[in-house]
Amino acid sequence: MQLNNTQPKTMKPNLADPRWATMAWQDGFGVGNAVIDADHKRLFELFNEFVTAVNEFRADSEIQDVLRELLDYTDTHFDREETLMREHGYPDYTAHKALHDSFVRQLHDVNSALDAGGEKGAFVLGFLAKWLSGHILGVDTKLGAYLRDRGVES
Repeated sequence: MQLNNTQPKTMKPNLADPRWATMAWQDGFGVGNAVIDADHKRLFELFNEFVTAVNEFRADSEIQDVLRELLDYTDTHFDREETLMREHGYPDYTAHKALHDSFVRQLHDVNSALDAGGEKGAFVLGFLAKWLSGHILGVDTKLGAYLRDRGVES
């Protein structure tokens, strides 16, 4: 990822910018697997904590702490999903895992950029919101259907 060095090097929104909106969990995000759905709900909670930290103009170190927690939980969630896919012979495992790996790399790149001193919170928030909802609705829904069709309960 290339940083735009002309942007202010802060996680905090400009005072003239609108506040960022949190994302409410909706039943439509459920994939029908209790473990995966619980993880997704926690990811929404962490995303919302991140939004709140940015909106409240907290110190960059506090914002980075929330992002690190989101990174750690994302790794845990992906490990759980990938284990389920392997255990149940999910045919799209390789492609699904590649999406996870790509997201983790991007998220770590964003975190590294923040640690190095800059990138606007707007980019991070937009990136996370689009990926979180898009991945769940587009890719994880298929995994949930596959697991349900095989009678996988959790």
